[in-house]
Amino acid sequence: MYSSYSQFQQFQLAQQPYQDTQQVWLAVYAPGHCTALARSLELQLHRKFMPVSSLDPLPQSLDGVVLAAEDVECLSTTLSYFAAALQRGADFAFCDGVFGFDGDTLIYRAAHRPEGAKCAVLSRELLVRCRAQAKDPDDPAALLALACRLAQKAVHIPQALLRYRRQADASDLFSAHGKRALLLSHVLDMTGAPIVLVSAVPVLRQMGYEVAVLGPGDGGSLPLFVEAGATVITHPDCVGSSTLWGLATAADLVVANTIVEVKAIRALNGAPVPVLWWLHDAFVGYGYLSHLIPRALESNIRVCAVGSHATAAMHEHRPDFPIGQLIYGLPDYARDTFEPYDIGYAGGLPLLVSVGAFEMRKGQDILVQAIRMLPDEVRSKAAFLFVGKGADKRLLADVQQLAADYPSNVFYVSRLTRSEIKSLMQQCACTVCSSRDDPMPTFVTEGLIFGKPGIVSEHTGTAGLITEGVDGFVYHNDSPAELAEAMTKLIQNPGLSGRMGPACRALYERYYSKESFADTLRQQVEALLAQEAPASL
Repeated sequence: MYSSYSQFQQFQLAQQPYQDTQQVWLAVYAPGHCTALARSLELQLHRKFMPVSSLDPLPQSLDGVVLAAEDVECLSTTLSYFAAALQRGADFAFCDGVFGFDGDTLIYRAAHRPEGAKCAVLSRELLVRCRAQAKDPDDPAALLALACRLAQKAVHIPQALLRYRRQADASDLFSAHGKRALLLSHVLDMTGAPIVLVSAVPVLRQMGYEVAVLGPGDGGSLPLFVEAGATVITHPDCVGSSTLWGLATAADLVVANTIVEVKAIRALNGAPVPVLWWLHDAFVGYGYLSHLIPRALESNIRVCAVGSHATAAMHEHRPDFPIGQLIYGLPDYARDTFEPYDIGYAGGLPLLVSVGAFEMRKGQDILVQAIRMLPDEVRSKAAFLFVGKGADKRLLADVQQLAADYPSNVFYVSRLTRSEIKSLMQQCACTVCSSRDDPMPTFVTEGLIFGKPGIVSEHTGTAGLITEGVDGFVYHNDSPAELAEAMTKLIQNPGLSGRMGPACRALYERYYSKESFADTLRQQVEALLAQEAPASL
């Protein structure tokens, strides 16, 4: 019975609870060739249903109708979930689905975005309203489209209850009307690039776009995109997938995130769709990809970067590319409610914080050396916290040895939750970014949200925005001695961090706030559409 389910569906099925829905009576309406649907209906756990070949008339005691606009396979629990939604008061319920012969393509729908659903359940009352307004009251596709607009209590079921043995296309993601934006991300994890891409979703929606995101499987940030209002489609080979061309050319705007999407840029260079290529990458990120960068970009491609450092990284390889500035925006976490993170281990000392995966590019070794260089009387007046996964074991060993040598002042934790990070930024005295190559470190920006100054390397994008001694400090030459000097200045002046708070907050609002980001993104999209317009005429 389960052999026809995708691996992901089998995983979800194991976590599904039993639902007692037998008192809900459903009809299933799928005119045309629906062999797979008919076969899967035989295996339904919810048994109180009947397939119908006509919607007129329907029994008065019927609670709802499942409409299928094409042949689709249902999980054994599909009708149970649909019936449970009606039982809880929904008048329209739609769900996620898997696509392709192997079921390796998934579509995660936003809770308010039923558009594109090819199979859903309607309450009897909603069906009657839709049929009264439909040009063809017997066409399930037309009825589903109307139901998306007329439903008053639509419910999204976050389960892949349906399987389509074909590849997904634009009609599965977008409605037939309205502007479409497709966002491309090579990862959907909790690293900086996908997290800041999430902030583009509400802005594009405010601009009138329906938003879909194409990426690999969920690495942690996928729910953030869905919560922001995007539909997400995942494919293991999202960068080079043949699905890309069909989805992109059916969109009105494509946003390609980071240099890793260079293959997508090559495919779409000169295509009939405007593409905003948003670069967040460090110099090291170009590695084995630089030879793939097109020598010239057609008018449908516009390049933007997160500050001067990311701009310089691209210009090292393509110095003639015009690059606009699009600094990411972060929500105002200071307005959030979050659980306090206990920093009692700091013993009341001002806490200087470094956050980031342990790798040579992030320069934790520079910070370790700088802390060791501090005079004992200075070091004893502060506490230092390293947060990050120990990918580089040598760097991790250096930090752990430092913590062992100064157990009252130096601490390490591999991971904190988002809530704990917010609380940490609220309580710390300062952030320290010792990166050798870092376009725009997000944890420094998170510190600015709470009015906390950052001490940053000149090799960060943040360095180009800081006013020395006013809203932060910049050290040079990857010098542990210069970093130690900057930390000493802050530690030896206990009230300095607090006095810098208003200026730090102002820096956030000027460059990183949602409002600033929204304004800049709108400007860049408008500039892209203006430059691409002549080629479209």
